[in-house]
Amino acid sequence: MSVDTKKLQALLQWYMQSIGDNLLAVIIVNREGLIIDKLFGSSEKHLDEEIVGGVSALVEPVLTRITKEFSSGSFGTGTFDTEEYRLIFCEAGPEAVLVTILDAIAGVDPVFPYAYLTAEKIARIFDGRTVSPVIPKLISDKNAHNIQKKVNQLQKIKVQSGEYAFKLILGGDGSVGKTSMVHRFVDDDFAKDYKSTIGTSIMKKECKFDGLDSIIRFVLWDLAGQSQFKKVRQSYLSNAETGILAFDVTNQISFENIENWHKEILSASPNISLILVGNKIDLEDKRVVFRGDGEKTAEKLGIPYIETSAKTGESINDAFRMLALQMIKNNLVAEDI
Repeated sequence: MSVDTKKLQALLQWYMQSIGDNLLAVIIVNREGLIIDKLFGSSEKHLDEEIVGGVSALVEPVLTRITKEFSSGSFGTGTFDTEEYRLIFCEAGPEAVLVTILDAIAGVDPVFPYAYLTAEKIARIFDGRTVSPVIPKLISDKNAHNIQKKVNQLQKIKVQSGEYAFKLILGGDGSVGKTSMVHRFVDDDFAKDYKSTIGTSIMKKECKFDGLDSIIRFVLWDLAGQSQFKKVRQSYLSNAETGILAFDVTNQISFENIENWHKEILSASPNISLILVGNKIDLEDKRVVFRGDGEKTAEKLGIPYIETSAKTGESINDAFRMLALQMIKNNLVAEDI
């Protein structure tokens, strides 16, 4: 089987950069525990080849136990702690397992959203599908401690409830590509003839992670961005649990209006979980809003940022999966096996 090793390495680099110094090494192994690819951290406590060899020897029996003891022949996600390391195992499709090796004092909770996104991308690379190696910055509660350390105890990670349903709204100026984003996510299609949304458009889509026995059901409310619809938007915005703030990277005005959209949405749904999306990155020669600009605004608003292209499909799935992970990350629990 031919695998794009350059893309794998680029993905691991993004993953390591996202986690920071607590990530000592990341290894991709097959179901028998044989190493497919690996990357070492750059901190003072980084793992050298000899130590990774020892960890790899540990990984193999744990994988054997996981595939034997977890249901349905695939294990999903699990953790295993030693005196020196914290290991996270995350299923990456039928071919591989992502093994994250953390410092012994590291918290694993903030790592899981990144691990799930990375595992999903690894599975796509193995399938030969188009995938961006970029791992967007997520906003995680670093004080969360749902998963306690248990030395030499294999733990299965699951979600407290198997199914979730959320109202998801898309806000932003007209013509920034909200409808195209929804259609790319729901139907994997892009309509070349633009038609503005009148009032709101409602669609449904399920989102499932290989590493979790859970399904996220989104009811997507695509809101009209034109000013004449502002009076009716409040009723559409109310009771939304999650959403996307979208702007067009070739349209400065749409970017400057993001903070107004943020205020409007929070006034109707103050507890909503949002991400900021810069769309139309395929139009690189017309771009006027750059990644640093988007990241700065996202940081100011306290939400994650990602860039997408509804036309090519780049990072569209990642955007919606980020929202799914934000919805379930606080419901992760560990079960001893």
